Amino acid sequence: MKTFIAIAAAILLGSWLAYRHLAPNVPETPESPEPESMGTPAPQEPQETQEPPASAEPAPTSRDPLAGLRATPVHGATILRDGENSVMLRMPSAEWGCGLRVEPPEGRRSFDLSGAKWLAVDVENLSTSRQMRLTMHISSGGANSEAADHAVANFTKNRSVNTGIGLDPGEKATMRLRLPHPSYASPDGTPGPYVIDTAHVNSIELQCQWPFEDEFKWVVDCRLSNLRLEGEPDPPPPQGDAFFPFIDRYGQYRHAEWPEKVHSDDELRADLAEEEAAIASSPRPASWDAFGGWRNGPALRPTGHFRTAKIDGKWWLVTPNGHLFLSTGIDVIRDNTDSSDGSRHPDWHETPVPPSKMMAYPAWNLRKKFGRDDYLAEYYEFVQRRLQSWGINTIGNWSARELMANARMPYVACVLEHAKGVARHPKFHIYDFEAPDFERNFRAAIREKFATDGTLRHAAMDPMCIGFFIDNELQFQKWIPDVGGDRAAPLLDLYFRICREELARAAPGKLYLGSRFVGFRQAGILWRTAAKYCDVISVNAYANSLANISGKMFEPGKEKPILVGEFHFGCLDRGMFRASLCPVPDQEERGRSYARLVEGALAHPLIVGCHWFQYRDQPLIGRGDGEAYQCGFVDGTDRPYRPLCDAARAVGERLYPSR
Repeated sequence: MKTFIAIAAAILLGSWLAYRHLAPNVPETPESPEPESMGTPAPQEPQETQEPPASAEPAPTSRDPLAGLRATPVHGATILRDGENSVMLRMPSAEWGCGLRVEPPEGRRSFDLSGAKWLAVDVENLSTSRQMRLTMHISSGGANSEAADHAVANFTKNRSVNTGIGLDPGEKATMRLRLPHPSYASPDGTPGPYVIDTAHVNSIELQCQWPFEDEFKWVVDCRLSNLRLEGEPDPPPPQGDAFFPFIDRYGQYRHAEWPEKVHSDDELRADLAEEEAAIASSPRPASWDAFGGWRNGPALRPTGHFRTAKIDGKWWLVTPNGHLFLSTGIDVIRDNTDSSDGSRHPDWHETPVPPSKMMAYPAWNLRKKFGRDDYLAEYYEFVQRRLQSWGINTIGNWSARELMANARMPYVACVLEHAKGVARHPKFHIYDFEAPDFERNFRAAIREKFATDGTLRHAAMDPMCIGFFIDNELQFQKWIPDVGGDRAAPLLDLYFRICREELARAAPGKLYLGSRFVGFRQAGILWRTAAKYCDVISVNAYANSLANISGKMFEPGKEKPILVGEFHFGCLDRGMFRASLCPVPDQEERGRSYARLVEGALAHPLIVGCHWFQYRDQPLIGRGDGEAYQCGFVDGTDRPYRPLCDAARAVGERLYPSR
């Protein structure tokens, strides 16, 4: 590996000499017209054209795993040779498969990437006006050899992984993918990192994960350079009996070290004093009012509740006192989340399993940090000052009832998720809207929640409450084509009308924030019906940039503002086994990615806020459904990830002027 690193310069994109389907090597500016040879989007399979001379392809060597590779544009994408070490990639579409496929040299079936820690490529956004996003995928085959994201790979065992990047106009940065070597695997029967056969990688693909953009020129317009391998693999974990227990008494992975890792109770106690001092020196941004709105911005009519307004073509939220507001939030702010049942595998834990069986590591760590058992009131007061110091102005969905009941900053609340006692569809995660008792039971469920939940009744009257969601990630996108558009249209109208009417009855003046769609790719009838009844439409979307979402899903003059209910970025450099739905290489890139996504989203005239999922990393061995993401603003010991927090603060400082 040392020899390989010494010759890394020889592995530049100059290795991409065996091009197929290249447009002529002619000068072209980033915004110049498309060459005639580019044409319209092609089918999934690349068109056949003449191969370059065999002499143009260097012979592969054992020291140069990427030598002689072949670059193929797919599904309407085009590539132009751009000097010896780079190519220009243009994509008119974000559809699955559109992009660039890098394949092994002729005569080889796969790449051997087993000797490095990273696969890296430099990416430059050539657009002068648009953010762009790009993902890099590698595959070693399996049940489905097509490149897939981490989430799909985790649950279907596809042998593929990915990373991604978002870039401002003209920005250049490095996209790195941590190679998941088989040696990283934990012993059989225990949770561990997802791995692929890195000695037999059959493709490297660059595309846009989970497409949502309209086709336009250019969805991606970038320069790719210096494709390379970097670093040496991390050492493997111990095997056999030496692996157990692998969870220490703070809930951390025992067999790795990282800068924020906790080693003693004294460190936890010291954390509190240290962060209190940091918060005191950097409180909420001075440009914010008491609600986190724009103190010195335009003054609108106060109503005592949050509302929406469209000003100069851009949507805004408006605070109860009439100031413009954009919502930056964090979901699931609680003292403890997703404790695992320690009785199932007590040998995994260094800490003896308690009588409750629940391994509540975050709560145990907070008791040590605050020095007492009854820490909740002090903790939630501390959390609100912490959030504002980070440039966060909203308590997001699924946060603690105690926090909402004593909130000194804006928050959102969820009335219910898939109401109990209401008939469900036999095939999809959605209600049976055609059940004869659907309307009666659904209305009754909403009314019962407000009647029995004191926190919801408080929120209905609280100026700090922005509004309410009803339901989360119902499978509209599967249900609508199954029942047909015409049949779906009166049923959708019924659902959203009930939500609107019952919220107006229980919480007059509060915003109806929708049902949190799964991504932006939804049927037009869903968007149109939601816009008819929702004040704000909420969408959960995991991508490296949301700047290019379309507004065409709305009828002219009938659009509604959009709140991004979930997004995040995570990585594998802090002892966790799963990165996130949007993997990035390290903590610094998490911060940069946060800034790019939020800045790009809030520059969009429809988007009025973005909420990060979630406040704390998920447990090392996962929550009930298997999610175990490194996706928090803090880890399981309540230590903040400083690059992410600093990036959020910087965005918060310039939130309103940049809009």
